[in-house]
Amino acid sequence: MCLILIFGYIKINMSIKKKVEFKKEVSLPSSDKKTHRKIIAFFFLLCFLLYGKGIKNDYSMDDEFVIRNNAQVQKGIKAIPDIFRTTYVIDNQNSSYEYRPIVKAVYAVEYQVFGANPHVSHFFNILLYAISICLLYFILIKLFPQYNIIFPFIITTIFLIHPLHSEVVYSIKNRDVILSFMGCLLSLYFYLKFYETKKYYHLFFGAFFILFAMMSKKDSMTFYAIIPFTLWFLKDVPLKRLWFVFVSYLFPLIVFRLATKSVINKASRKVLEWENPLFLKTTILHRLPTGLYSIYFYLAKYLFPHPLLSYYGYNQVPIATWANPIVWLVIIGLIILGYFVVINFKKNNLIIYGVFYFLISISMFTNVLKPVVGIVGERFAYIPSLGLSILFAWGLIKIFKIPIEQKETKWQSISSSFFILFGSIILVFGLITFSRHTAWKDAYTLYATDVKNASESAHANSLFAASSVQKVKENPKMRIEEKRMHVANAVKYYEESLRIIPNYISSLNNLGMIYYTYYNQPKKAIPYLKKAISLDTNYVEAFFNLATCEAKTNAKKDAEKHFLKSIEIDPEFYGTYYSLSNYYAENKEYDKILELNKNAIDKGVRSDILYINVGNAYFVKGDTASGVTYLVKGIEINPNNKFLNSFLANYYKNNGDLEKANHYYDLLGRSTR
Repeated sequence: MCLILIFGYIKINMSIKKKVEFKKEVSLPSSDKKTHRKIIAFFFLLCFLLYGKGIKNDYSMDDEFVIRNNAQVQKGIKAIPDIFRTTYVIDNQNSSYEYRPIVKAVYAVEYQVFGANPHVSHFFNILLYAISICLLYFILIKLFPQYNIIFPFIITTIFLIHPLHSEVVYSIKNRDVILSFMGCLLSLYFYLKFYETKKYYHLFFGAFFILFAMMSKKDSMTFYAIIPFTLWFLKDVPLKRLWFVFVSYLFPLIVFRLATKSVINKASRKVLEWENPLFLKTTILHRLPTGLYSIYFYLAKYLFPHPLLSYYGYNQVPIATWANPIVWLVIIGLIILGYFVVINFKKNNLIIYGVFYFLISISMFTNVLKPVVGIVGERFAYIPSLGLSILFAWGLIKIFKIPIEQKETKWQSISSSFFILFGSIILVFGLITFSRHTAWKDAYTLYATDVKNASESAHANSLFAASSVQKVKENPKMRIEEKRMHVANAVKYYEESLRIIPNYISSLNNLGMIYYTYYNQPKKAIPYLKKAISLDTNYVEAFFNLATCEAKTNAKKDAEKHFLKSIEIDPEFYGTYYSLSNYYAENKEYDKILELNKNAIDKGVRSDILYINVGNAYFVKGDTASGVTYLVKGIEINPNNKFLNSFLANYYKNNGDLEKANHYYDLLGRSTR
């Protein structure tokens, strides 16, 4: 609602002619409200025509982290204070993903009102995209007031339809990119208003919205450079007067820094080889060739957006070296471009602005200053693609000699050949964008679709393998032939991921467990699991799985050693206590069960599993009183255990204590598992 009101404020202001002090701005554009309304309606219609089918889609890639299985978001509005004190996501490996409280708070509000509804989430993604498109259109009018509205219309339309944006709109998780871009645009607008009106509250709003953008996603940080560059280059604001902007930046920078310092969950994200080998101790000189190759990648994908992938990574996108010819082609291109900029810089050529906007905004994602997860990504091109859209629109205008300098240029006076070409671009790009809705139907469909064009991406292969296993788990009544097919696919694509990266640790672990779980071949699983723990000596899940396989093959000492190792790594890995206690029980080593679980309890580990293990051991040893005592403590920790409530209710009933029996019968009635 806040964004809609602000958008309305901007629209009203755009329709009022004011005296301004910008050198290049003689008058504001035509305030033909009817034309603007038609254009806005066109943008909204086009957004929903292109993306509307996606409303029927389910949750997809990474959506489980932000809304579907996010316990914090599912607390609704009351979780918002905690949201601003925690990182974006903590996954099942305790890896933390940045600080993006704005978008997470938006998810929480949405969940409060609509619950976990993917169709509502997809609708809001499209709606926010449409609003951001209209906001972009009005900002472009303000940036280029000397031109007819045809110019911002063409730029905005190209930006709207471009297939590189399909990932951001179809993926619920990537709403952070849309919100970040909206914050950037609003910040730019208010800084423009400050230099136009000299009203200091516009400075505050400019700083506030760049903070809003940063708290949505840090892609927006490049706007700290884009905003002053735009004011100086397009609006002729003298460098000495830009100090207002730089001083105002202190507000968002300090607030963001303090906010991140207040975060209570300090887990950090682990970066792995399959995400980007450049994370492994490289210098800028090592990363520079890949940075140049990344620029080529984004330019190529902008012009020829096929195939599109949800994940690229190693080795779908190679780690470039100085021997790569593409690297040198990009260097030559940049030299030529640099020469063009030098000789034309004073002309304030739109080409120069588009180029600088693209290079500044893409700088975060070239792997030069810092390696990028996935090496490249379509979502990374979202904000930078505006610069390329400006260049694209400028090229069309020059080719067809559209007189955009004439304020009252009529659409009817434009060559029909322009409309044919422009319509064809809309049709081709639009069809590519539209067609991606089928791939983003759900996670399994997305990975199954994309892996066909990502044969060299280790992670893409791993994702499809994992989704194949998940498909089996989610459908227990699946036909045996279909189950076999999915399991075979999982083996095939995990092996493909290991072909690309032989030391892909999670693929080693997961492939081993497929052989154990679905093929009952623990001996075949063990070598994969041993390799996984040799590569990561703190991989608790792999130690647990290895111990499970060794127990199955009667390698008793090794099994016990590796079970205990998994507890040593993570004392709260509760499954180990359950499995190791069962293993001891099979070997009638009840005192070991008592020692294992009591030690954990004494160390402060809190889980009903520990008390149940101790209680069961006492029962077997004939100490019923001690056994019941521990089982009662277990149910106090987890009153939702249906089987244990039933056991205790019957136990007390048989012993004549009807009051306690009724208590546990009541708990049994409320138990769900």
